[in-house]
Amino acid sequence: MQIYRVYKHPQRGFAAITSGFNWSAAVFSLMWTLSSSLWGPSFLLLLGWVFAIAGITAGGIMHLPMVSMAFLGLATLLPLWAGMSATNWLEGNLKKQGYSLVNKVRANTSQGAIVTTQRKLDPSSAKKSAARRR
Repeated sequence: MQIYRVYKHPQRGFAAITSGFNWSAAVFSLMWTLSSSLWGPSFLLLLGWVFAIAGITAGGIMHLPMVSMAFLGLATLLPLWAGMSATNWLEGNLKKQGYSLVNKVRANTSQGAIVTTQRKLDPSSAKKSAARRR
């Protein structure tokens, strides 16, 4: 089970994001930020990748292996930074859209976290749905 942060928007409803390291963001860093409409981090990652590739290439051309290794280290740290920062980036994006944090819950899926939060916020609806199941 993972810990989810559940957000609520007055018109759009609920959204849930996981807490902790995001492997998708780490593996597909630039593509992930672009697909998540995170333009600031996308620009920084693009700039970092261009800078790292240019440094690795320049170090190779000038026969300076330590320079190449330093920029290779930068290229290794960029995906780690994306994976560690993904939750904060998504949270900031939701807050800009008008969402507010309503609950932190342990659940198997994001949908399960949203259902648990809805039951917590409106216990009478949970009783009604339980009565309908009988």
